[in-house]
Amino acid sequence: MNFWRFLAWIGMVIFIFACTSTQVQTQVDTTGPSPGQVLTYTGPKARIAVASFKCKAAKCSGKIGEGVADMLATALFRTGRFIVLERGEGLKAIQEELNLGQSGYVRPGAAPQIGQMEGADILVIGAITSFEPESSGIGVGGVVVPYKIPFLGGMKFKKKDAYIAADIRLVDVRTGRVISATTVEGKASSWKVGGLMGGVLGDVALGGGLEAYKNTPLEKAVRVMLYNAVEAISRMVPENYYRWGESTPGYNQPPVTAASTSQGGAGMVPSGAIVGGSSFFTPGSKVLFAEDFSSYRPGDIPRSFRIKSGQVEVAAFNGKKWLRALSGRIYLTRQIKLPSDFAIEWSVYFSGKYMGMGHAMYLGRPRNPDAAEVLHWASDWEYPKWSGQFIKVRKIQAGLIHHFVLQQKDGMIRIYVDGQQIYKEPVGGGIVGGSLPNRDAVSFGIWGENPSEHKEVLITDIKITAY
Repeated sequence: MNFWRFLAWIGMVIFIFACTSTQVQTQVDTTGPSPGQVLTYTGPKARIAVASFKCKAAKCSGKIGEGVADMLATALFRTGRFIVLERGEGLKAIQEELNLGQSGYVRPGAAPQIGQMEGADILVIGAITSFEPESSGIGVGGVVVPYKIPFLGGMKFKKKDAYIAADIRLVDVRTGRVISATTVEGKASSWKVGGLMGGVLGDVALGGGLEAYKNTPLEKAVRVMLYNAVEAISRMVPENYYRWGESTPGYNQPPVTAASTSQGGAGMVPSGAIVGGSSFFTPGSKVLFAEDFSSYRPGDIPRSFRIKSGQVEVAAFNGKKWLRALSGRIYLTRQIKLPSDFAIEWSVYFSGKYMGMGHAMYLGRPRNPDAAEVLHWASDWEYPKWSGQFIKVRKIQAGLIHHFVLQQKDGMIRIYVDGQQIYKEPVGGGIVGGSLPNRDAVSFGIWGENPSEHKEVLITDIKITAY
């Protein structure tokens, strides 16, 4: 080998390893809005906990699974959509602090009390099924040495993306039922996370055994997978789980600051938020009736209600089964003797804002939708009606799935939308029918639908519980 060919060989080797080094030292992009800008969601939240992820991939260790779970819990909290309950190392520390408080070593009255912790409604269970931390081989992908060099020949240098994938299941803690399941993955080459989610994930610290991969392509892959996981979980959690807020017992409610007064009587600008007596819905412990249409196939006619008029079928939409209005003015009735304390839940979806398209839920038999004890919402209304009167507390809109609840408890009627109370009144007069007024059946009415013109009305998650 002559001198010039030797120099060419040395130059090519230096070039190859320089490219490799650059790829491994890739800096993670942490640009995006601050956490304060990310937390813009102000609606009801779902209570959720993240279990440690199991490692089922050959190159994955248990510490890595714990790190992914910690990062996911932080990312879910930062979305503002969830009340995240500690289930990792922090829970052990809490237990130790509670035990210390009961040991007698802590001053009376200063110790935390046992039995005050909240429970999660949903548990996220995961398993890492693929884990490929290597980002490249001994060169750069796709670069072919143009002529044979001693010891290297004409070999092609191939690139491998860092890659991670996980199976995720959402489990209802109360029943143990799997609500939904999916697979999420992340590749370093897919790092395009920006906007709000970039701010949620950009500076979440690497957890567990992942610290060793800081500033490598695997860090990017992990963050891409977490982005996909947060998106999937937010989408898969049913609407009726979003029912908790800052005024829920166990959370400090922001105080109302009274307006200041002055001796001069000129008046002062008041400060602080106006906080009413709103509360969040909790269903009864005994289920009297439940129908989510999951036992039917699309196109089936449901048998759990008596169809008094019109045509309906079961349809699949947004990962669930729904009762779909097809034609005619539709009335459905379920005969049931309601107890003195009960709640009726249902979810409704309008495909758009169309005049004359709406639905109603009747305590008792179908009648004029503006009659007493009927909750009535049309697709072109900003507010629902109860007993013929608009409830102008919270605006709602077509094109979104809304969850309604009518509750009778302790002598009061309460109405909730998406988990938040919007109306209450004492149980009183003006109600008709039934051995107990309007308590012998639950009915639904649907009108104005026209699937051929994409005017769709869908109803699901109907549930009647007793307290």
